[in-house]
Amino acid sequence: MVKANSIWALGFWNVFLKNSELWRKLPCPRNGCPEQRWILQVAPILNCLLLSLMGVVLLQACQNGADPSRAPDFTLLNLRNKSVNLSEYKGQVVLINFFATTCPPCRAEIPDFILLQNKYGPKGFAVIGISVDQNWKRILPEFVQALSINYPILLATSRVIRDYGNIYALPASFLIDKEHRILKKYTGLVSKDELEPIIVNALGINK
Repeated sequence: MVKANSIWALGFWNVFLKNSELWRKLPCPRNGCPEQRWILQVAPILNCLLLSLMGVVLLQACQNGADPSRAPDFTLLNLRNKSVNLSEYKGQVVLINFFATTCPPCRAEIPDFILLQNKYGPKGFAVIGISVDQNWKRILPEFVQALSINYPILLATSRVIRDYGNIYALPASFLIDKEHRILKKYTGLVSKDELEPIIVNALGINK
């Protein structure tokens, strides 16, 4: 939605520029009126400013019109320093899980994610873990091995955290469909029993 103050500003300058055209038609001495000369000098500058302001307002309107139900795309590094893009999973139902190794509820739900990946991975389902750990090189490889995690673990950036609504609590999970529309957001621990019916429905299969 375009902000009201932006619309007000556009209206103000539009009236100002229209009035500048009236100034051109006013009778003045041969050398012109000082007020008229000033208006005629600044009118082109204000016209440029108006066009710039309109561009900003239109860009703002386009950004505000983005589909809030669609999962923001991202490109993140995995533990092998390779880039992984969410768009690579187009056509798959995906569970995006933000976690930390020091978070007990995060650890508690991972076994269920492993089971879901095993069961529905061949049918078009994928889990993506996004770690917010700072010292990941020291702790993440051992963590993944200890829990036998069978899905990719990526490294969070401030941008992806912001794009997904400024993650303020862990774990945080987003279940998205084949078109990457957000089906459900979970803050806190989520179980296999909660996820499975939605996954099955999104995949269009029977359990």
